[in-house]
Amino acid sequence: MQRQNRAWSDLPPEHLSLIAERAGLFELLSFFRVCNTWHSASSTALAHIAEHDVNKGPWFLLYEEKNSECQLLTATGKKFTTSLPELDGTTCLATYGAWFLLYKQGGSMFFFHVLSRQRIDLPEFPVPELTDHVGAVSSSPTSQDCVVCVISRSDDETLDAKLLFLRDKTWIGSEYSHPRAKTDTI
Repeated sequence: MQRQNRAWSDLPPEHLSLIAERAGLFELLSFFRVCNTWHSASSTALAHIAEHDVNKGPWFLLYEEKNSECQLLTATGKKFTTSLPELDGTTCLATYGAWFLLYKQGGSMFFFHVLSRQRIDLPEFPVPELTDHVGAVSSSPTSQDCVVCVISRSDDETLDAKLLFLRDKTWIGSEYSHPRAKTDTI
C-alpha cells in the first residue's frame, strides 16, 4: 500500500478547529495567518479570546530581567508569555485593551498592540526622562478622539501634566502646585 502525502493546508477543518482551540494566544495568532483554511478554522477560538480576554479591562506587562521575554496578564486572570524584543528598554505607562502606551527614556513614546504588533509612534514627548509618573488613555489610539495624559512630578512641589490629542499631534502641558507631602503617589 502506497502512502499518500497531503499538504498541511488539506487537514480536515474539524481537526484544525480542535488544534486551534488548544493553542495558546500567540500560537493561535500564528496559526491564524498560515492560510485561508487555517484562518477559518481558528476564527471561533480567536473570537472567544477576543470576547473573554482582549477587550475586558486593562492588560499588564511584566518584563523578564535579562531577555525580551515578558508576561502579559489580562484582567480576567489569564497569563500569556511571549517574546517582544521591540519593547526592550520601554516602560508601560497605560493600556487600552491590547494597546500599550510605552515610553523609552529620551522622549520616545508610542502605542504597541501586543497581538498584531502594530506600532503607532507619537510626537516626541517633551520630557526626556520620566520618574514618578502615571499615564492614562481615553480610547483606542486608532480613534482620532484618543487623548493621552501623562502626569509626572517635576520636583517635590510640582506636578507636571502633559496632554496629547492625537488629532492635533502636539503635546500641551500644565504645572500644578501639589506638595509631595500631601499624597503618597506621584
